[in-house]
Amino acid sequence: MAFDKSCPGSRSIREPTPGYVNCPECGKEVEIWTDELKATCPGCHTVVLREQAPSCIDWCPHAKECIGPEVYERLRPQAEEDAITADAGIVDIIKREHQQAEERVSLLRAASLCLRLGNLTPGSPVRDKGIDHLGKVLDFFDKGLKLHFRREEEVLFPALEKHTGVEKSPTQLLLGEHAQVWQWYDQLTAKLDELRRDGHHETIPDEVQEIVNKVVPFLQEHIKKENDSLLPLTKRLLGKDELDDVAGRWRSLSA
Repeated sequence: MAFDKSCPGSRSIREPTPGYVNCPECGKEVEIWTDELKATCPGCHTVVLREQAPSCIDWCPHAKECIGPEVYERLRPQAEEDAITADAGIVDIIKREHQQAEERVSLLRAASLCLRLGNLTPGSPVRDKGIDHLGKVLDFFDKGLKLHFRREEEVLFPALEKHTGVEKSPTQLLLGEHAQVWQWYDQLTAKLDELRRDGHHETIPDEVQEIVNKVVPFLQEHIKKENDSLLPLTKRLLGKDELDDVAGRWRSLSA
């Protein structure tokens, strides 16, 4: 199946344009096109990843057919390619987990849209798709995101606070944001339970959308703060032995 030219979600893939990212190692500008995830820095040959905005590729069941299997596999790599290598540094590990979280959370908007569309036509399979999407994201929150937050709170944050002190550490703000995310998680879980109990409910899809419109940009901004500020601070304050220790303890801490 060729590109669906009526689908706006695939336009940037159908008509790729170049973007530019500064290499994290040498600072040289690296060109990465919108139908690619990575490129090699011409200066130091480091593999540089493009920040991938959430898109329909993350949730649309027809994405592989729409854009073609070759491009799909390039933009949605196999699991083994996404896996963190055993010798990866803690900053790389956390950045990858952040990217995975953004991809999963993007499904919330799809869930909200399906629920609202399904609400217009009772009995529509679109509504069931919305419930399924919402369940999958909340399952990720309960497993993947909860573990990520726990690792930060029990491993990374204490290591940083040894250098910054607790009161002046940026970790205190981030801890508060973790708590806010779980409040929204509880609200969405309650709405999902209501949706599964009731055959049709006029107000719940709008209530879900209201929560989604808060939690998605909030989490995106939270991740941006950590990538842009907390992780550079981690590299600056922690010595090699400390970074290795944090990485080892991070991996050993499981759900």
